[in-house]
Amino acid sequence: MPRSRKYDGVVYRRKETPFWWIRYRDRSGARRRESTFTQDWQEAQRLLRERLQARDSNALDVIRKGEKLSLEQWADFFLENYSKPPVRAEKTHQVNLRVAKHLKNAFASRKLVDITADDIEIYLSDRLRKTVRVRTALGYKQWEY
Repeated sequence: MPRSRKYDGVVYRRKETPFWWIRYRDRSGARRRESTFTQDWQEAQRLLRERLQARDSNALDVIRKGEKLSLEQWADFFLENYSKPPVRAEKTHQVNLRVAKHLKNAFASRKLVDITADDIEIYLSDRLRKTVRVRTALGYKQWEY
């Protein structure tokens, strides 16, 4: 008979580091331990609750990957595996390449979890303020949005 688990997760401190650590079990029952990289107990508790909620909604692996991946890495993975034919049309792939180029210039070095909705809104408003130079059969046209 398996041992009952009294707690879902635990916040604790280790002697060799000033940060709080969390310990919890994933969906398969494997024990996970990770640093919260914070000295604030409340913040560590919040992170533990987020991890447990992500585990219960079956999104824990996606969240943990997002903490390690930069936008550039994710965009390259998407373009390679989900943007090319036969998954998408060739024209769609060309559009995705162009979009990825702009997004990489703006957010390349940042982690996926560090990009907020406000960052995206600021990026979009900046892009809309810029003028666009388009090549046509009659030459170049400059458009302003």
